[in-house]
Amino acid sequence: MYKCVQDGKSTYQAEPCPSSAKQDTLKTKANTPASASASAAASTSAADGSEVNRAIEFMSSYRACADAIQIWGAEMGPLYDVWRSHNIEMVTRIEKNPQHQALFQQRVNTKRNGRASMCREVALELRGISKK
Repeated sequence: MYKCVQDGKSTYQAEPCPSSAKQDTLKTKANTPASASASAAASTSAADGSEVNRAIEFMSSYRACADAIQIWGAEMGPLYDVWRSHNIEMVTRIEKNPQHQALFQQRVNTKRNGRASMCREVALELRGISKK
Protein backbone atom coordinates (compact mmCIF):
# COMPACT_ATOMS: atom_id res chain seq x y z
CA MET A 1 0.00 0.00 0.00
CA TYR A 2 1.31 3.45 -0.87
CA LYS A 3 0.56 6.78 0.77
CA CYS A 4 0.90 9.61 -1.73
CA VAL A 5 1.10 13.23 -0.60
CA GLN A 6 0.61 15.88 -3.26
CA ASP A 7 -0.44 19.50 -2.83
CA GLY A 8 -1.03 18.85 0.87
CA LYS A 9 -3.50 16.03 0.19
CA SER A 10 -2.97 12.38 1.07
CA THR A 11 -4.28 9.44 -0.93
CA TYR A 12 -3.79 5.73 -0.37
CA GLN A 13 -3.47 3.31 -3.26
CA ALA A 14 -2.19 -0.10 -4.28
CA GLU A 15 0.15 1.28 -6.94
CA PRO A 16 3.20 3.55 -6.65
CA CYS A 17 2.55 7.29 -6.52
CA PRO A 18 3.08 9.61 -9.49
CA SER A 19 6.56 11.12 -9.64
CA SER A 20 5.18 14.53 -8.61
CA ALA A 21 3.97 13.16 -5.23
CA LYS A 22 5.84 12.26 -2.07
CA GLN A 23 5.52 8.51 -1.49
CA ASP A 24 5.53 6.43 1.69
CA THR A 25 5.13 2.66 1.65
CA LEU A 26 2.69 1.31 4.22
CA LYS A 27 2.80 -2.19 5.60
CA THR A 28 -0.47 -4.10 5.66
CA LYS A 29 -1.37 -7.04 7.84
CA ALA A 30 -0.37 -9.96 5.68
CA ASN A 31 -2.35 -12.42 7.75
CA THR A 32 -5.76 -10.88 7.06
CA PRO A 33 -7.79 -12.39 4.20
CA ALA A 34 -8.47 -8.99 2.65
CA SER A 35 -4.78 -8.06 2.61
CA ALA A 36 -3.76 -11.40 1.16
CA SER A 37 -6.48 -11.14 -1.46
CA ALA A 38 -5.49 -7.58 -2.38
CA SER A 39 -1.80 -8.55 -2.63
CA ALA A 40 -2.62 -11.49 -4.87
CA ALA A 41 -4.88 -9.29 -6.98
CA ALA A 42 -2.19 -6.64 -7.37
CA SER A 43 0.33 -9.30 -8.43
CA THR A 44 -2.12 -10.80 -10.89
CA SER A 45 -2.96 -7.40 -12.30
CA ALA A 46 0.69 -6.63 -12.90
CA ALA A 47 1.17 -10.02 -14.57
CA ASP A 48 -1.85 -9.48 -16.81
CA GLY A 49 -0.53 -6.16 -18.02
CA SER A 50 -1.49 -2.56 -18.05
CA GLU A 51 -4.66 -3.02 -20.12
CA VAL A 52 -6.46 -4.89 -17.33
CA ASN A 53 -5.03 -2.52 -14.75
CA ARG A 54 -6.21 0.51 -16.71
CA ALA A 55 -9.72 -0.92 -17.06
CA ILE A 56 -9.90 -1.72 -13.34
CA GLU A 57 -8.68 1.79 -12.54
CA PHE A 58 -11.34 3.38 -14.75
CA MET A 59 -14.16 1.09 -13.58
CA SER A 60 -13.34 1.63 -9.90
CA SER A 61 -13.17 5.41 -10.35
CA TYR A 62 -16.55 5.38 -12.06
CA ARG A 63 -18.09 3.19 -9.33
CA ALA A 64 -16.73 5.36 -6.48
CA CYS A 65 -18.05 8.53 -8.14
CA ALA A 66 -21.43 7.06 -9.07
CA ASP A 67 -21.92 5.72 -5.53
CA ALA A 68 -20.94 9.01 -3.90
CA ILE A 69 -22.78 11.47 -6.16
CA GLN A 70 -26.19 10.21 -7.26
CA ILE A 71 -26.89 12.94 -9.79
CA TRP A 72 -23.46 12.36 -11.37
CA GLY A 73 -24.15 8.63 -11.53
CA ALA A 74 -27.53 9.21 -13.17
CA GLU A 75 -25.97 11.47 -15.80
CA MET A 76 -22.94 9.29 -16.50
CA GLY A 77 -24.71 5.90 -16.25
CA PRO A 78 -25.84 5.71 -19.89
CA LEU A 79 -22.38 6.77 -21.10
CA TYR A 80 -20.75 4.18 -18.85
CA ASP A 81 -23.07 1.51 -20.28
CA VAL A 82 -21.82 2.41 -23.77
CA TRP A 83 -18.21 2.25 -22.54
CA ARG A 84 -18.87 -1.18 -21.01
CA SER A 85 -20.42 -2.47 -24.24
CA HIS A 86 -17.39 -1.26 -26.24
CA ASN A 87 -15.07 -2.94 -23.72
CA ILE A 88 -17.21 -6.00 -22.95
CA GLU A 89 -14.41 -8.51 -23.43
CA MET A 90 -12.19 -6.75 -20.87
CA VAL A 91 -15.09 -6.09 -18.48
CA THR A 92 -16.12 -9.76 -18.60
CA ARG A 93 -12.54 -10.85 -18.03
CA ILE A 94 -12.31 -8.64 -14.94
CA GLU A 95 -15.74 -9.61 -13.59
CA LYS A 96 -15.05 -13.35 -13.91
CA ASN A 97 -11.63 -13.25 -12.26
CA PRO A 98 -11.81 -13.26 -8.42
CA GLN A 99 -8.39 -11.63 -8.13
CA HIS A 100 -9.35 -8.82 -10.49
CA GLN A 101 -12.61 -8.40 -8.57
CA ALA A 102 -10.70 -8.13 -5.27
CA LEU A 103 -8.44 -5.46 -6.76
CA PHE A 104 -11.46 -3.61 -8.19
CA GLN A 105 -13.19 -3.60 -4.79
CA GLN A 106 -10.03 -2.50 -3.02
CA ARG A 107 -9.67 0.44 -5.39
CA VAL A 108 -13.33 1.43 -5.04
CA ASN A 109 -12.96 1.43 -1.26
CA THR A 110 -9.77 3.48 -1.45
CA LYS A 111 -11.32 6.02 -3.81
CA ARG A 112 -14.50 6.56 -1.81
CA ASN A 113 -12.78 9.33 0.14
CA GLY A 114 -10.50 10.37 -2.69
CA ARG A 115 -10.15 13.49 -4.75
CA ALA A 116 -13.24 14.80 -6.52
CA SER A 117 -11.24 15.56 -9.68
CA MET A 118 -11.20 11.83 -10.50
CA CYS A 119 -14.93 12.13 -11.25
CA ARG A 120 -14.24 14.91 -13.73
CA GLU A 121 -11.57 12.78 -15.42
CA VAL A 122 -13.98 9.84 -15.75
CA ALA A 123 -16.74 12.11 -17.09
CA LEU A 124 -14.40 13.59 -19.69
CA GLU A 125 -13.31 10.15 -20.85
CA LEU A 126 -16.90 8.91 -21.02
CA ARG A 127 -17.79 11.93 -23.14
CA GLY A 128 -14.80 11.30 -25.39
CA ILE A 129 -13.07 14.53 -24.43
CA SER A 130 -9.29 14.39 -24.41
CA LYS A 131 -7.53 15.44 -21.18
CA LYS A 132 -4.65 17.77 -22.03
